[in-house]
Amino acid sequence: MNNILVFIECKNGSVRKAAFELLSKAKEMAESVCAVALGHEMNSIAEELKPFADKIIVVDHEDLKDYRWDAYTHVLSEIIKTYTPFMVFGSSTITGKDLFPRLSARLDMSLIADATGIVYEEEIKIKKPLFGGKIISWMGFKDTALITFRPNSFPIEKRSLSGEIIKEALPIAKDPRLVITASHKTTTSKVDLQEADFIICGGRGMKGPEHFTLLEEIAASMNGAVGASRAVVDSKWRDYEDQIGKSGKTVSPKIYIGCGVSGALHHTMGMDTSKTIVAINKDPTAPIFNSADYGIVDDLFVILPVLSQELKKARE
Repeated sequence: MNNILVFIECKNGSVRKAAFELLSKAKEMAESVCAVALGHEMNSIAEELKPFADKIIVVDHEDLKDYRWDAYTHVLSEIIKTYTPFMVFGSSTITGKDLFPRLSARLDMSLIADATGIVYEEEIKIKKPLFGGKIISWMGFKDTALITFRPNSFPIEKRSLSGEIIKEALPIAKDPRLVITASHKTTTSKVDLQEADFIICGGRGMKGPEHFTLLEEIAASMNGAVGASRAVVDSKWRDYEDQIGKSGKTVSPKIYIGCGVSGALHHTMGMDTSKTIVAINKDPTAPIFNSADYGIVDDLFVILPVLSQELKKARE
């Protein structure tokens, strides 16, 4: 396999963890890996990528500072046409879910979205969960394909490469019909939910927003993140950015703990690829136990304080 191109997604001036996962997997499979980074003032980003890729293609322009579907689709499609990769990898994040279908339509290429694995034996097969993880499909393609993977699908393996930095000067085509009148960015020190190795998620069983401090303490002990079910977000107990599920974020942590989460299909579709699932619920018939590797049938307000204390002891 000759060439894999990896779209590098950045956040707050740094390369996202998921991008390093894709670079690691791409280098395992291909002779040459090209990382493509779009943005503004990209020198530090390019240096950060050098050990992971054979080539780092950088398009640095002020109009690429923030993600816009029109500009990013145009620039990345031109790069794909120029470098003709065998596959193009991206992350199944909010940006990836918006960008890659547009690339697929513009370039008339196959798209496999929200995959969780890939194997290369006699032929390439891409692992993709369907119907909330009830079915695992293995998909293939004939020509160049665009593939997005869920974060935490692959381990990061730092290479000893010294990638060549290639600066491409391309025209930035923006749709005149799209006008940004205002933007608002929030800064947070919290671990990104989609990239967290440990997630503890609260459902309606938490009984109120004030009780989520229990989950925050446990997440802090594990350097993890707090998630929420749709019912919790609809009740305004947590922000939408914490929602896990079909209409929220898809996560694949090493450990997922559901606290007072019923386990509706809408929710489990967003966390079914977690490596280990633990459910805490006083209702023994809750559907979440069907997805769980370990289940605790008890009052979460009894279990969580004990769990928090034990984790603190272990950390010390």
